[in-house]
Amino acid sequence: MIISTHLETQEVRVFKTVCDTGGFKSAADKLFVTQSAVSQAIANLERKLDTLLIERGKPIALTESGQRLLAYANVVMHEEHEVLTDIADIRQGVASTLEIAMSGSVSQLFGNELLEDYCDSTPLTRLKVDVMPSRKIIQGVLADTLELGFGPFQHQMPSLLETVTLFRERRKLVISKHHPALARLLADPEGILQEIPLMVSHLEDPDVRPAIEKLRNEFGTIWEISNLSLRLNMVSKNIGMCYVDERVLRTNAVCANFVQLEGLSFSDIDLTFGLYYRKRRTLSTGAKQFIDICQSFEFDRRTRN
Repeated sequence: MIISTHLETQEVRVFKTVCDTGGFKSAADKLFVTQSAVSQAIANLERKLDTLLIERGKPIALTESGQRLLAYANVVMHEEHEVLTDIADIRQGVASTLEIAMSGSVSQLFGNELLEDYCDSTPLTRLKVDVMPSRKIIQGVLADTLELGFGPFQHQMPSLLETVTLFRERRKLVISKHHPALARLLADPEGILQEIPLMVSHLEDPDVRPAIEKLRNEFGTIWEISNLSLRLNMVSKNIGMCYVDERVLRTNAVCANFVQLEGLSFSDIDLTFGLYYRKRRTLSTGAKQFIDICQSFEFDRRTRN
């Protein structure tokens, strides 16, 4: 059934006040209006909804429709209070909001420390953090569904994005040293690659697109696995190979038994990491604070063993 009727917030407020106070006169006193104004508002609401909401009497009683409307009114009034409180806090600098997406390697290497620093400096914070491939982060920032992205830059970043460069990294092609084909791979890499799957975060991910274009004919199979931890675990179980940031190789225990494949034209991918957000977007206080924290964060020192 298509319903064209809509409820006004003031109507819902009057109805809830009558329910909360137990009568029309007490509701009028609380709302600083006349009792007739409250009675008229409820009558208009019942006429709009074409149903009786309140059984008049002492005490008043809600009908089944009235009980359903009260449940809705409780939610609406609570949300209104929360929104107004949040806006007041943000305006006064009491609370900040941060909505950010990080790539898997950024999250694994720096996520805990960066967010800890942010929360220490902004204890009353509202925080939403997603982890996803960099291609999806860039798409989200461009679509304005994400305020701030943190990951590797594309070779040519979209012109609609502002960027903040933070550090540079090299991504290495690796395989487990226990892989049964390792000896043959080291002796004749190009001849063995057809037998070993390559796992990437996304087949169209700008992080690895240059390598993918070269490797489509080199590897027999290329698998798309967005989760970094899963890719690393699969390599450790001799299932395939993947590209891993040097910092991750140094710090992640799962990588202890990985071998870097050197000497191939596609052995390394050089990347620049940083923050990005949509141009001309007014950043939240939380986003500005996080950018400041990242710019003073010693990325090289934090990952050097």
